[in-house]
Amino acid sequence: MYHNFSDSILFPKLIRVKDNLILAKFELMKILPAKHIVEIGIRNHQINPEIPIVETSSGTFALGLGIVCAELGIPFFIISDPAIDHYLERRLIQLGGKVQIIPEAFTQDNPQIMRLNVLKEYLKNNPGAYWTRQYDNLENQDAYAVFAEYLVNELGDNFTLVGAVGSGGSTCGTIKKIRDCNPSARLIGVDTFGSVLFGLVNKKRILRGLGNSLLPKNLCHYYFDEVHWVSANDAFFYTKKLNSEMAIFCGPTTGATYQVAKWVAKKNPNELVVFMSADTGCRYQGTVYSDAWLSKNNLCSPPAVSPIKVYHPLEVGSVWSYFEWKRRRYEEVITTP
Repeated sequence: MYHNFSDSILFPKLIRVKDNLILAKFELMKILPAKHIVEIGIRNHQINPEIPIVETSSGTFALGLGIVCAELGIPFFIISDPAIDHYLERRLIQLGGKVQIIPEAFTQDNPQIMRLNVLKEYLKNNPGAYWTRQYDNLENQDAYAVFAEYLVNELGDNFTLVGAVGSGGSTCGTIKKIRDCNPSARLIGVDTFGSVLFGLVNKKRILRGLGNSLLPKNLCHYYFDEVHWVSANDAFFYTKKLNSEMAIFCGPTTGATYQVAKWVAKKNPNELVVFMSADTGCRYQGTVYSDAWLSKNNLCSPPAVSPIKVYHPLEVGSVWSYFEWKRRRYEEVITTP
């Protein structure tokens, strides 16, 4: 018996996809940091339940925060951009929140920075509002300690973790705790083209839910052994493949991590590989799961069969690529010729 809905979805289902490949399938992974950050804020008397909690998000963190605030009766305000889908916007409003969408003309170059500027202006005018700071609040990382403990209890500590990288909270927070048990546990990050997280130039991204146009403090580059960059076309293909072949209905970041994890597991048959799934496919039925939408947006090409190894992030082109990061700091990698 759960006390509330959010408690019921804190942990994922573990699904064996191949002999040495395990999927950790969350219904909504961002419920972990949203719930943890709000609980810490209440405990530290930083949150006034009469004044909105505010955040900038176009995806699952907004939904996680909305669920937690609805359960606690706390108002919330989400600042987003046109990447947010209509169904998510409507659900946030139904949960009692307010949503402000920054017009596309103002968000083309760097939507996250524009959203942050609007958020900071809101905080000036509403000094009692609490900002959860999903990118820079290290409680985001700490929230995943319980998930890491769950994995170790179920699978042991000898496996490679593959995860999509956006804020850095889920990948860095999980591997940090796992390495308390096994320092040699490997972490492979999945990013996309046009994301600055691992040294690429900021550009418009079709694949959302991973990648970023700024460097969050939750992203500890020195935790990563390897980084892959995948395309929207490939991620959508593998998202649909999981559904059609195994009835696993997930969002597109899961397809991106599946593409990478499948290759890693095949390349290393004696290595257990675990990849994370952040959400279900419900919000993407009109896009990723729609052949008409994929065709209209020229996203129906066959996927890359294997990645191209690069020796510096600046060598990354527009097809699936990977780089051995080797647990180095960002400055060490980017300044190395």
